[in-house]
Amino acid sequence: MRARLRAVLLLAGLIGITPLAAGCGLAGGIERGSRRVSVAPQANPGENQGTIPASAGEAAPPPRPAATPEQAVSAYAALYINWTYRTLPAHETTLAAMAVGDARLAERQAAAQARRNSRIQQGAIYNRGTVVGVSPAAGGNPREYVVVTREETGGDQEYAGLQAAFHVTLATVQAVPGGWAVLEWRPQS
Repeated sequence: MRARLRAVLLLAGLIGITPLAAGCGLAGGIERGSRRVSVAPQANPGENQGTIPASAGEAAPPPRPAATPEQAVSAYAALYINWTYRTLPAHETTLAAMAVGDARLAERQAAAQARRNSRIQQGAIYNRGTVVGVSPAAGGNPREYVVVTREETGGDQEYAGLQAAFHVTLATVQAVPGGWAVLEWRPQS
């Protein structure tokens, strides 16, 4: 599996994965992973602009932390990429419960935004995909992982004919009582 992931990452670097990823979203929207909504450019769609107190991310560890770092990242990725306009707020809330720190804050913000986003509801937007691979990132941080997913976004006419695309995310995990949780989730494409 690691050889396959390395091949995908090498291919992504050779052909430039950003153009492939650009097809997975709303025109005029912005991207958070593969979730796109119509909001101000350069903003993450699930996040309100402004400041949230740092203490908002400091809560009890996840109720069922993963047994290994790879399991934490894989479970988080699978939920992150598979949602519909009906399930998105609940998915964001579940992701927040699976995470700690920055990832928890981001998902709490995303859940609040998803509840208010009528564009996702009106367009019946959905995202589905598979986790292609999870591998430790090169560079010496043993808590950082590279996640490659293949995703398809659909819904109203803006999504007609969009091709599935590969996405790369950097994830950082943290040891918590009883296991591991996602600390940071940083989509790259």
